[in-house]
Amino acid sequence: MAEVEDNTSELSKEEEAYKNLRHDYKKARDAKTTIDKQIIAWNDLYYGKSTNQTNSKKSKMVMKEVAKQIEFQKPNITEPFTSTSHPIRLTSGKSETRARIMQKYLNAHFTGNFDRQEFMEQLSDVMLREGTVWVRTGWDFREENNSESIDSISMEDILARGDNPANINQNEDGTFKVDFDNFEMTHNEPTAEVLRNEHVFPDPAARTMEDCRFIIHRKHMTISELRETGIYDEKQIDKLSSIKDADANEDTDLGNVRNSDNREYGADTTYQPLDEARKKIVIIEYWGYYDLNGDGIAEPIVATWADKDNINLRIEENPMPSKAIPFFREVYSARPFSLWGNALAYFIGDNQIIKSSLMRGILDNMSNSNNGQKFITRGSIDYPNLKKMRNGEKIILVNKPDGIQDGSYNNLPNSVFQTLQMVDADSQELSGVSSGSPALNNSALAKDDSDAQLTMSQQRMASTVRGVGNLIRKIMKEWLLMAEIFLSNEQIEGMFTAQEQRDILAFQESKHQQINVKVGTEVVRGQRIQQLNLLMQQAKVLGDESPPDTINALVAEMFELFDMYEKAEGIRSYEKPPPSQEQQMMMQLELQEKQLSVQKIQAEIVEIQSRANSNAVKDMTNQMDAQANMGYKGSQTAEKYAKTQGTKVDTALKPVETLQSIEKKEINKG
Repeated sequence: MAEVEDNTSELSKEEEAYKNLRHDYKKARDAKTTIDKQIIAWNDLYYGKSTNQTNSKKSKMVMKEVAKQIEFQKPNITEPFTSTSHPIRLTSGKSETRARIMQKYLNAHFTGNFDRQEFMEQLSDVMLREGTVWVRTGWDFREENNSESIDSISMEDILARGDNPANINQNEDGTFKVDFDNFEMTHNEPTAEVLRNEHVFPDPAARTMEDCRFIIHRKHMTISELRETGIYDEKQIDKLSSIKDADANEDTDLGNVRNSDNREYGADTTYQPLDEARKKIVIIEYWGYYDLNGDGIAEPIVATWADKDNINLRIEENPMPSKAIPFFREVYSARPFSLWGNALAYFIGDNQIIKSSLMRGILDNMSNSNNGQKFITRGSIDYPNLKKMRNGEKIILVNKPDGIQDGSYNNLPNSVFQTLQMVDADSQELSGVSSGSPALNNSALAKDDSDAQLTMSQQRMASTVRGVGNLIRKIMKEWLLMAEIFLSNEQIEGMFTAQEQRDILAFQESKHQQINVKVGTEVVRGQRIQQLNLLMQQAKVLGDESPPDTINALVAEMFELFDMYEKAEGIRSYEKPPPSQEQQMMMQLELQEKQLSVQKIQAEIVEIQSRANSNAVKDMTNQMDAQANMGYKGSQTAEKYAKTQGTKVDTALKPVETLQSIEKKEINKG
């Protein structure tokens, strides 16, 4: 009994969740009523639906000014993303190698398997016409089951196949009857789909995408598609397949108007095939946040149910790697604090109405004129000649040549044409399309402070292209997150080199590395080439002071900008071949020659030093001899000086001595 009560409790929680999610869907659908009406009005201007239906005698001409400006803008928006084979560029501050590897994958898928031309056409068309474009990303995984049944096979052969049998039965003769299920992967790639605005219901309380707590998508799926996904309950799908009148679900007002317009181009949304597998069911897919486990915290979830049949198909945790809502949007002209933007018709719709009114007046004036009529004064021509004139004969006799006058259109004032020119100029400035000159130039897409002032039309167009580029950048980042998890080993081996595969494994170990996605245009690529030229010149000036692979890295990036990716990879992976035997011998001889040269120089240095030392010794000896000579001469001079002084003393004392000797003699005598 306890288990039954628990199951009932679990079931009630799920039913309560579906009830709350359906409430969100109803409120979001009601909140879209006003914007749907505006989109209908903008589409009416695009298709040129006439509002002058009261007077059948008046002209109903409508100038398709909105459609013309949109068709002129679309090539300017799509060309930067479709004209090059590698529009996606990735940069990373930590690992440029990882960025280059993932850039290779993104460009290969975006320009290869993915139909980027149709995608960009739809994206730009919806954004310009309706002001807002929604894109849903996902991952397309499909595989085929090539089942095989063998009535008689030995166990050795079964083991040799290496396949796990789905069913095996032993025969009477000892052999086995085996059924093999061989699953072959047919699709494993990211997707991006432009959605119909009438089938997207964002959180009505949200003012920005960051505030959006859920987004609901309404779509058609067949019974076969529901079964192929493998994620829905088969019992619930069986209930859907048994429902009759599955196409009776009501669409929104915008959806009904669009379906009506598409009938003029061969579409019939009411068509329903008779077989069960292709029966279309209206499915509601809810992506958002909801508290499923009752812990008071809303987790990212996805839920699916049938629109009108009260059949629940799926509710579970968000399976996307980022756990985010997989919807992105871009607007032509943003409204403050709103998820929806203004279309081009919002700005030039009045100009179309004015221009249509002027053109109707011109046409009504011309249609009410007497152009093509002839006015003949009585008596100017007789009946036979009048008959000849009606028959177109060349020779006609008239009595009064001035009596015949031709009717003509009424003259129009110049103010009519001046007003038309003014309206055209205003439309061109608002839309970004200028007659007689390209909407975008080098300075428009790669503007910096040194560029000249752009015209208003160029600024408007450049802003639109950058907005689309920002949307593509978000899509590529989501693709990158999914690819790093969902790509199979076979795809990685077929797409990347052995070294790149080793790098990928290393990157997977260090997750959450920041990758910046940029969408390149031809103009931006040209300016990048100029920058690389300057960098290479600076690297050559630095010479050996710069890292050894600097020039190779710059040249490889330049090759990429010229769409020469194989040569770029060749430069990055190039390794100099080992020298041949002759080259090795030459290198050894050159090395020996250099060594001998160095030894010779060293010997010369030693000899010079020895000579310098011997000269120094001689100089010191000479100095010592000079000092000794100077001492000897000094002693001789002192001796002579002493003798001279002694002589002088003797000379001075001689009279005294003479007197003393005389005195002694006298004393002796006495």
